[in-house]
Amino acid sequence: MKQKDRFKNFDDEVRELVLSFENTILKGKSQFFDVDEMEIIIDYYFEVNDKVPLERAVEYAEELYPNSTTIRLRRAHLLMSHEQYPQALEVLNKMRQAEPDNTDVAYSLGVANGAVGDSQKAIAYFKEAATDGWMLGRVYSNMAEEYYKLKDYDAAINCYRKAMESDSCDDITIYNYYDVCYSAGRIEQAADYLSGYVKKNPYNKEAWYCLGCAYRDLTLYEKAVDAFEYAIAIDKSYVDAYVALSQTQDLMGNTAEAVTTMLRVLDYCDDRAKIYRTIGSLYAREANYDTAMAYFKKAVDDNPADAESYAAMALCYLELGDTSTAVSKVNRALMLDEDSPVDPNDGRDPHDAPGSPDVLCAAAMVYDAIGEFYKASEYFEQMIATGIFAEHQCQLYTQFLFNHQVYDILIQFAEESLEVYPHSSFYCTYLAAAYFYTNRYNKARKMLPDVSPALLSELCPELIMHPLLGPLVPADPYNNK
Repeated sequence: MKQKDRFKNFDDEVRELVLSFENTILKGKSQFFDVDEMEIIIDYYFEVNDKVPLERAVEYAEELYPNSTTIRLRRAHLLMSHEQYPQALEVLNKMRQAEPDNTDVAYSLGVANGAVGDSQKAIAYFKEAATDGWMLGRVYSNMAEEYYKLKDYDAAINCYRKAMESDSCDDITIYNYYDVCYSAGRIEQAADYLSGYVKKNPYNKEAWYCLGCAYRDLTLYEKAVDAFEYAIAIDKSYVDAYVALSQTQDLMGNTAEAVTTMLRVLDYCDDRAKIYRTIGSLYAREANYDTAMAYFKKAVDDNPADAESYAAMALCYLELGDTSTAVSKVNRALMLDEDSPVDPNDGRDPHDAPGSPDVLCAAAMVYDAIGEFYKASEYFEQMIATGIFAEHQCQLYTQFLFNHQVYDILIQFAEESLEVYPHSSFYCTYLAAAYFYTNRYNKARKMLPDVSPALLSELCPELIMHPLLGPLVPADPYNNK
């Protein structure tokens, strides 16, 4: 049964070749495989990420076919899979000298150069690889990523569109296209393009999902709901679409509908604890802590190692004024979080620190509430180091720094946050106040066009009343009604 599962997504030829390889070569016996067969065997191990037999398969293929370009190329791919990019580049550059017109080599050189940070060289190689018209979805998607690293958003968007319009477009390309548009502030442009794209590709669930995200981010909630429902109609097990639909309904103030949507996904989701936790969080935001706790308890009943649910419980207890139980729950969350394996699919950079930002943020808030500033500060710093924290967690850290008058760190963090969220009234307001309190009046003045007057009057009334700076603060429309 185990062997059958291994080959679920592969045809009989692959199965027979791999089993033959494992029954002979891996046991120290000899058997002849032609070069095409060795390529199939190696590619299987790449696909299933089985590194030990992969290494042996590449070695054996090199013994049989030392001058084969395709086998040498797979050696380079193996080196790259181990993040040994300089060694991979050495192999590829030698191949390049021997076969300067080989577009497969050009593509691999693009990947390797992109990995070592040379985006310009990577783009040049990808352009060359695109000339043969093969796997353009993958080539243009990689090219787009390099343009994105260079912050050339127009070129990145254009390349992602070329990838999407090719016959070899994959799911990730569509998601990445919208992410780039979002980062570049081109959400309306993305919505226009995706609305045309789904007309041509009406059964592409990823495109409907991203169109829903665009409408949601443009606050066109009714259209977003329709788009997410289309995605679900195409694939009833599309968990991300259910979650996004629920978030949109929550933004519309329809908590009951948001909960119902999350309950719909339970039959399709492997991580039921996450669904229960999400429902609990919906009720917690409504200050319905009893119902929220009931769902958090369902989550830990389903998965006793669910650190995030214990952290969410801790915040509920904190809101209810039970700080001792809040500390107990958050410590339990921290212990479970420390013992949990790293999720390779959470999107973080390999160099980021481990840990769940939800757990670390909750710990910071709980320890701040009981007056342990240094512990709270440490947990916030660990949260930032994960590299996968959410914007509301950034804002909580900013508020924490301001409340404790740690202005220099706040200024550095808020300036960095403004690079991600340009013209954010939240960060501009906190920066204006922090600049004012550290006597940097010219910098405070520059923030004023983008501040929230109501928030600024709360954080720094002295600035509002300042004879030189105060008149520059934009009027609060709510106070002029």
